[in-house]
Amino acid sequence: MALISVLSGKKQACTLLPKSWEKPIQSYKLSSTQTGLESWPEFEEEGVEVLDGNPQQSGRIDWGNVEGPLAVGVWECSPGKVRLVNPFSEYCTVTEGRVTVTDGDGKQTTFGPGDSFFIAQGETSTWEIHEAFQKSFFFHVNTSE
Repeated sequence: MALISVLSGKKQACTLLPKSWEKPIQSYKLSSTQTGLESWPEFEEEGVEVLDGNPQQSGRIDWGNVEGPLAVGVWECSPGKVRLVNPFSEYCTVTEGRVTVTDGDGKQTTFGPGDSFFIAQGETSTWEIHEAFQKSFFFHVNTSE
């Protein structure tokens, strides 16, 4: 989850509710096209180990702050394989593509559009992104750890 590393390692401008919102509700429906995503730094710049390919990431923060404690947004990535330690707890829903996530115990699970999953802060995970991938996310940073 490169997003995890990007969000924890780079300060990005973010307001509580973006000025572009007319209402404080954001749609993440599988049938909707997400716009306003910006390129995010290379994985290696964020301390994420790239195991295969040259995955490129982009995203958008819709609510909250990249420094926590909470944030909501969209993240997408091109195919590749990365490993990282999650610096926050995250609940996400796949909106496009497929990914196989391997946890620290070696358990692999493949997720596709409509699937949701949770990864706890501090968990080591490997993400193999099989095709153009996008997810909506909600994360929480526990700063007392």
